[in-house]
Amino acid sequence: MMPLMPVPLIVLTPSTGNDYDINTAAGGPPNAVRVEATFNSNRGSSATGTPAVRTGTTWKAGSQIYIKQNAVFTGASGSGGSTGSSGSPGSTGSTGSAGSTGSPGSTGSTGTPSTTPGSPGGVGAGGQGGYGGPSYWASPSGHGSPGSPGQAGGPGGAGGTGGAGGNGNPGGTGNPGGTGGTGGTGNPGGTGGTGGTGGISFTADTNSGVLTILDNGSGTLTGGSGGGAGPGGPGGPGGPGGNGGPGGPGGTVKGGGGGGGGGGSKIGAPWSIYTFSGGGGGGGGGYYGGDENQWMNGGSGAVGGGYPEAGGSGSPGTGSQVGYYNAGAGGSGGYHSYGTGGGGGAGGHAFYVNGVSTAYAGSTGSSGSGQFGGWPGGPGGPAGAEGGGSPGASPTGPAGSPGGYGPTGPTGPTGPAGSTGPTGPAGSAGSQGNSVTGDSNITYIATGTRNGPVS
Repeated sequence: MMPLMPVPLIVLTPSTGNDYDINTAAGGPPNAVRVEATFNSNRGSSATGTPAVRTGTTWKAGSQIYIKQNAVFTGASGSGGSTGSSGSPGSTGSTGSAGSTGSPGSTGSTGTPSTTPGSPGGVGAGGQGGYGGPSYWASPSGHGSPGSPGQAGGPGGAGGTGGAGGNGNPGGTGNPGGTGGTGGTGNPGGTGGTGGTGGISFTADTNSGVLTILDNGSGTLTGGSGGGAGPGGPGGPGGPGGNGGPGGPGGTVKGGGGGGGGGGSKIGAPWSIYTFSGGGGGGGGGYYGGDENQWMNGGSGAVGGGYPEAGGSGSPGTGSQVGYYNAGAGGSGGYHSYGTGGGGGAGGHAFYVNGVSTAYAGSTGSSGSGQFGGWPGGPGGPAGAEGGGSPGASPTGPAGSPGGYGPTGPTGPTGPAGSTGPTGPAGSAGSQGNSVTGDSNITYIATGTRNGPVS
């Protein structure tokens, strides 16, 4: 029969430090041993997953672990809570107001004056022929009297209508829209995360057939403090500024300018020739316009004034060639059973050559005839004066069309961004770590001070 071997004794007196494993410190004995571990120095932990002090595993059955705790074991502090999420952006600002209307367009240009001349004035009537003298012998002065001068030409016709006024110019550009409204304030940030649970102070690992004895009468086992509360998330950014208001409408329009006045007619006075005789005198020739190609017939002969009864009317003259115009023929003389007055002389002709106009007096009337003979005809009337017609008035042309509306004004500037939202609330602090785990594996001599849960 072999004698029983005594169980070896291992004595441990650790100093300060972190993460102390008694089994590791004893060298991981391959056989059952007795261990006396006396702690007179404080111990800590480097991580929440690692106890400040633990018995360790792989002890052989029959081993005894005696722990004399005279110091403080403290678990690691929990991690801090995470930062809350950022708040969402604020609402978009309101749209700016519409811009005001642009300025009115300017007046259109004046229409061009008409260059169309008015029609010529009418030809002055030929002078009245002189009355023939009596055809009987007793009269000492039986010749006809002189004819009257031709009458002045009629007024010139109206000038052409002036050109239309220019169209009005477009209205001014609309004014810019108003500035957009300020964006809404950002929303609050999210709540911060909860802090992490603190680390373990002391762990009695489970080992079959192993006795763990703890005397904590003079020591303190404190679980790690919980992690700090996570800070609240930052407030959301302010909302974007509102869109600028729409541009104002284009400016209103003004009417076009009035048409220009028409050009006046250019009227030359006709040269009327006057005749006299027993019969009526012929009408004079004439011209107008100061142009050799603007010819005109002579006027009709005046009604004869023979004694005692009137004769016939003279026939009108006709234009014969450029620059030369026949006068009217004389009227027939008066007649009576005792005698006949001489016929009226022809009207004087007129012509216009190389810018010079000339008119002649009427021809002498024919001598009278009759029972007792006749007296000589009267002398021709003098050349007629120039026509006295005035240039015709030129009516104003129509007003131009209104200009178009101006273009729409530009969009207003974007409004300013809103204010940043408030920071979110902080999260909750973490829970304190266990002062003891594996409590059911421990045989206490004294529990001492234990801060933190025991399980």
